[in-house]
Amino acid sequence: MKETKKRILSASRIKTLQNCSWLYWTKYHLKLPDKTNTGALRGTICHLVLEMILNKIRKKHYDQIVLAGTIKACPSVYRLVKKHAKALGEKHGFDLLDAEHMELMDKMLVNAFNYDFFGSGHESVQGEKEFLLENKDPEYKIRGFIDKSIEYKKNKYKIVDYKSSKSKFTNYELEANLQAMVYSLANKKQDKKAKSLVEFLFLRFARAASQIVEFTDDQLEGFEYYLAEVYHLINNFTEAEARKNFAANQPNPARGEGFKGPLMCGFAKEPGQLKKDGNLMWHCAHKFPFDYFVLTDEESGDILESSFDLDELSSPKASQKTEKRHYDGCPCHKISSSDNDIFI
Repeated sequence: MKETKKRILSASRIKTLQNCSWLYWTKYHLKLPDKTNTGALRGTICHLVLEMILNKIRKKHYDQIVLAGTIKACPSVYRLVKKHAKALGEKHGFDLLDAEHMELMDKMLVNAFNYDFFGSGHESVQGEKEFLLENKDPEYKIRGFIDKSIEYKKNKYKIVDYKSSKSKFTNYELEANLQAMVYSLANKKQDKKAKSLVEFLFLRFARAASQIVEFTDDQLEGFEYYLAEVYHLINNFTEAEARKNFAANQPNPARGEGFKGPLMCGFAKEPGQLKKDGNLMWHCAHKFPFDYFVLTDEESGDILESSFDLDELSSPKASQKTEKRHYDGCPCHKISSSDNDIFI
């Protein structure tokens, strides 16, 4: 009998599971396609540029931009931003080259460069790195990416994570931040004497852009046991488990708790519903039914890719095939009647 490959944790997987068990099922088991947004694409482009400029051989680009207060002062960086804005915009159906998007990315990058970009007084600075933690007792595996790690004297570190969102964390969201705990644990595993601060840098803010959190060794030790519980759960996850913690059935978030509970479902009653101002009403991408396409491995049945458009899938290789599938929508929002299905 073929051994089932173990699923590996990540901060985003855990957060999805915490927020809505059905969304976890649709994203990571059914692997339904999802639509991105302009905010996420702007963030991708900014991350790419920040990683590139962190290399000391490009320090002159940094100097040009900071002195002038705009990326337009450095033609090579400006061209790079436009190149990726064009490519990503065309791929996802957005005009990222319009003035609003370009100006916002310009401001976000300048804000990042102006905020102690190279970590003054550091011993070393490292750009984006991937980590994989494999622990035996308690057992878990978790992976992730750190945007920037700054090492100072006496085993002190600052782990920087760039955020492109338009709002910062509430105190509630910051104090028990899952992503920050994962980063701190990863650093602790690499250096047992590490004393790590995690700094979230919100690129849309020119002032008070930083939020910092720190965890004790006892907190990180307790967090490992939580990871072990979630690791066991996701490796024994079934559709029955997926139906136990719908976001829609959770209480409305208290003030300061952030975006969770029924808010994650959105208030649209049907796909394409418009608000009073004529704009589309947002809703969870997996709330309503839709057709989609998958590329699968014929031997294992694993879903390799999924898309709303068949042409966007890779061409099937030997022992692979494409097929059309239908998603019935979130069961929490569907009322069965004798005639048809109604979504609420």
